[in-house]
Amino acid sequence: MADCRPAKPIFTPPTPNSHPLSRPVEATRDKKQAVLVIGFTGTTMDSEDRYALDVLQECCSDLGSRLFLRIREQLGLAYYVGAQNLAGLAPGYFAFYTGTEPSKAAQVETELLAEAKLLRTEGLTAEELKRAKAKIIGQKKIARQDLGSLAQLTALDELYGLGFQRTELDDAIYQAVTLEQVKAAAQKYLKPDAVVVSIVKPE
Repeated sequence: MADCRPAKPIFTPPTPNSHPLSRPVEATRDKKQAVLVIGFTGTTMDSEDRYALDVLQECCSDLGSRLFLRIREQLGLAYYVGAQNLAGLAPGYFAFYTGTEPSKAAQVETELLAEAKLLRTEGLTAEELKRAKAKIIGQKKIARQDLGSLAQLTALDELYGLGFQRTELDDAIYQAVTLEQVKAAAQKYLKPDAVVVSIVKPE
């Protein structure tokens, strides 16, 4: 019988530093629009919080998301807006991002931080959760139809110490994510005193 236990990771990631203080980072480029990113310290591949943060990312990224409807459609402040959760062997990041007019960057920053606060204090709605889980699971089922990609993902999961069968278990784990788990993850990671705001704007 094959041994289905996860392999040991190929290396042990270093212990992360404590959360950075809230601070801005600015740069200029020969562009017409400004790109704003609000980043928070994220989690690792083997953390249970990763699934809740993935759901949170999906809820903030599609064309029907609260960020899109509020910041782009209602206020007209951005060309595009979304979120990204990147989990690694060492803790990754969770970030909100947007492209906007330079003169509107400060207002967009205020709105994004306000949305982060709402996610911490109120969490998602049941409809947001349902839609996000359905989209994530659907995308993963489609991705598994490509045998080359599936082979690569399976090999990497084994090397990372997650076990080669992890991808087959993902659907059920995402489906089991609750509103309470997503809200708890938002409170744990979207910390207002541990955020880096980065903006690249025209010279």
